[in-house]
Order: sequence, then structure tokens, then C-alpha cells
Amino acid sequence: MSSENPPPNSPAPRRASRWSAPQGSPNNPYRLVFRLVGIPIIAVAAVLLYRGLHARFFLPECDSDTAKQTLAQVLKELKLEPVRYAPIKTVSTSKTEVVCNAVMPLPGGGNVVADYSFYWQGSKANMRYSIHREPAQNS
Repeated sequence: MSSENPPPNSPAPRRASRWSAPQGSPNNPYRLVFRLVGIPIIAVAAVLLYRGLHARFFLPECDSDTAKQTLAQVLKELKLEPVRYAPIKTVSTSKTEVVCNAVMPLPGGGNVVADYSFYWQGSKANMRYSIHREPAQNS
């Protein structure tokens, strides 16, 4: 056997080569369009999904828009429409109940006192309230 010829079962010698990252196709505009349009659309959809799911897992806070709209609807049914829906105080909060209190001025004088709470009934948030009118105080 000759020393110049390697045996037939041995692997061919390897040469060192420099690794380079695969190059993207410069003619692929869809990738750029997805990055510029698709990613912001996905972000907006995630925010909207979070807001929708947030209401299903958390009770509204006393001064949230949802709580104010619900209180305004109740007061409108009772023909009590205060000048403003403030100040609203949070009495207590827990995972199962949020207790609130509001003393709101009426246009003709006097106040509306609303004690209300949000609680879970099954998987739905409900509102319990007690509302009374205080006459104007004469000085």
C-alpha cells in the first residue's frame, strides 16, 4: 500500500470555512410590509382583547367609567340627576366585592347620597345600591 492514497473508508479531510448568516431576499417586500403593518395591528388587537377580558375577570373600580355610567343610569330611572358625579369614594375592595360611596349635589339644592357595591354573581358583575336624597341645609 502506498502512503499517498488514503484508505477507501476514511472521510475526506475538512477545510475550515467562515460561517455567515443567511442573507434575506432583497426582492421580498412582503416581509417589510408585515413588519410595518402587521406588528402594529397585532399590538392593537392584543390591547383590545385585554380590555375586553379585563371586565370579565375584575370588578369595576368606584370611579371608573363603567361604574359612573351604571350609577347615572340608576339615578336617571329615579329621576335624580346630580350636577356632577363626584366625589366618589372607595369604601373597601376585595376580589369578590367593591364598596363605594358618593355624595353628589342636585341642581335645586340638596344632595343625593349613593351607597353602592359591585359583586360577582356567578361569572357576571352585578350592582347593589342604596340611594337617598338629603334636603338642602338652611343656614
